[in-house]
Amino acid sequence: MGLFDKLTSNENVSGYKKYDNKNGWTTADLLEKLSGVQTSFGEPKMGKAKVLGKDFDAVIYSDASETSDIYVKTDGKKIEIGFSTKPGASKDVMKNALMAGALGVGNADQNAVNRYIDELGGVMEKLLAGQSVTETAGTNALDSTDAYKLYMEENFKLLSDKYSICTEDQEPVFYVSGDLMGMSYKIMDANENEIMVIKKKLVAITPEYTVSEGKKEIGHFKKKLTLGRPEINGNINGMEVKIKGDVLGNCFDILGNGKPIGNVDHAQLLWGNCYSIATFEKSMVNSVVAIAVICEAIAKAEDSN
Repeated sequence: MGLFDKLTSNENVSGYKKYDNKNGWTTADLLEKLSGVQTSFGEPKMGKAKVLGKDFDAVIYSDASETSDIYVKTDGKKIEIGFSTKPGASKDVMKNALMAGALGVGNADQNAVNRYIDELGGVMEKLLAGQSVTETAGTNALDSTDAYKLYMEENFKLLSDKYSICTEDQEPVFYVSGDLMGMSYKIMDANENEIMVIKKKLVAITPEYTVSEGKKEIGHFKKKLTLGRPEINGNINGMEVKIKGDVLGNCFDILGNGKPIGNVDHAQLLWGNCYSIATFEKSMVNSVVAIAVICEAIAKAEDSN
């Protein structure tokens, strides 16, 4: 695999996936197979998409967002999953959407589309391998009664000052404080009782962090050396964790043992521009917050460099 292939692989590009059509499926076959898969972004139908001035027949998910449709198409040899802006969208919307898809950054609407395409890519991989699939990994996750969402203002940075992670009504749930060197962070509850401590390893080729409760280490995370977007993997409370998405842009999914347990994204509330920190199981909120703090620390370090 060459440098260009690595930089444009399915792992390094959001908003676009490509697979070998080893089963020789037609577009009609794709519609039939995808119609049996429940998603959080609507049902598929046959339609047309337009990308870079070219129209083509494809399977379309038109409820994915207000500005973009998700398409699945094949030329016989390859199967592609991507997005096209809805008819009537301006050139600026198209340009911004394409940049967001290529770089994995954008507004909340485009970030959601990128996430849905990642989910659909996981479905396609299983279908091509002959596995049975009934729903995408993120189906109904945020609609669960156990889902929980918190917010952190975008202009807060991990410095020595304490800042809050709060509810939509600005009620503090966690406080976070860090030292000026970015080597240690303390996560506290609303009463300022210490819950967890995050420490950066002093000597490491790439950033490494440990998570502790009291004197017990419960987690370890490391940034991988990659040519594309930064990748962060680790474990917490015995669960293998993988971060998928744009860590530096604060738009990513958190997978625990291969299943979504939360995500970080952009949000706009009446009181300001925020990062949303969502967990699909309330029992996982401490772990998800710790992971979000580690990712923000890495983003801050990258920004300062």
